[in-house]
Amino acid sequence: MFALALLLLAALANAGELVVDVLDVGQGDAILIRTPAQKTILIDAGDKGSGVVEQMTRLGVDHLDMVVATHPHADHIGSMEAVVRALPPKVYLDNGLSHTTQTYASLMTAVEANPAIAYKTAQRGQVFNLDDGARLEVLFPDTSQPFRGTRSDLNSNSVVLRLVHGDDCFLFPGDAEEPTERALIEAQMGACDVLKVAHHGGRHSTIEPMLAMVKPSIAVISVGIGNRYKHPGDETLARLDAAKATVYRTDRDGRVTLLSDGKRIRVETSRHEAPGGVLIPVSGLPGHDATGAASPPKPTAAEPGLTPDLIDPEACPFPASRNSKVYHDPHCANAHKINAENLTCFDDAASAVASGRRPAGCCHPEAPAPEAAPAPAKP
Repeated sequence: MFALALLLLAALANAGELVVDVLDVGQGDAILIRTPAQKTILIDAGDKGSGVVEQMTRLGVDHLDMVVATHPHADHIGSMEAVVRALPPKVYLDNGLSHTTQTYASLMTAVEANPAIAYKTAQRGQVFNLDDGARLEVLFPDTSQPFRGTRSDLNSNSVVLRLVHGDDCFLFPGDAEEPTERALIEAQMGACDVLKVAHHGGRHSTIEPMLAMVKPSIAVISVGIGNRYKHPGDETLARLDAAKATVYRTDRDGRVTLLSDGKRIRVETSRHEAPGGVLIPVSGLPGHDATGAASPPKPTAAEPGLTPDLIDPEACPFPASRNSKVYHDPHCANAHKINAENLTCFDDAASAVASGRRPAGCCHPEAPAPEAAPAPAKP
């Protein structure tokens, strides 16, 4: 009888529903995981003004057990400081690589200022056991051997996570690009039901061998309406179609909710809800301890030799800073120093000049073609 009771309890424990919300944050990523026992994990937080805190509040979230910053680009951590201050997590996880932006610096100041937040660096092989048998596995990065010299080292060293709940599997690759995907293939990661498509559907990710290994039945693209990068790329959509994955997009479908009972996954969408919700004061959150323990360790700085992010010439043919009167060639070293939040892009040199800018003297980008002189009037 006792053994039967234990079996019954085990069956009930496995009957819960895990909820994954790919939030609608425009051109960025923010993924909320809620377990049957109401553990909450947030992966990325969208750009500034994404309303991610308000969206979580509307969904009834009043605490966070963990937040993960897959990499320190503004479209993934822009609203993370607001999250950390409003809903301080027990654990803050990132890839250990620093960034030069004020957005990143302010976020890390907020993390370090709260001694109740434990800072951890993601490392391949880590497993975080949740509840109902669910677990969150770190598949990447290998912090002993970070990628160097790639198209974008911050993207290529994204934290890649796999969420397993019973027979159901979710893959969250951040903005991982081809080098990361080939490393996952080499590690024989295996199949997964749901793929959060890397890098907003950009053409440098979601390569065919990766899709052949993962075999996702559901693919979710977090992307902004009419974004200047032209995400998702046609090539990526064609590869997903060839892989026979059902594609959901936040620019078209709004918030995408995936519900797992450990045996099957059902999908719901909530198209572009009006922003709302009330920010919860930090002092009013359950379990918040202003005294806490010792300060968490500072994140490991990026190792020398990491390549700065490259501006994609197709998406941004004439980059400029909002605070500058010059525009650049997309391959210019000075262009790569522009903070993401200050970057503005022009489709042609004439548009850049029309904005009041001139070609930068350091890289001499293309100048507008001179207008043809009017033909002299006939006598």
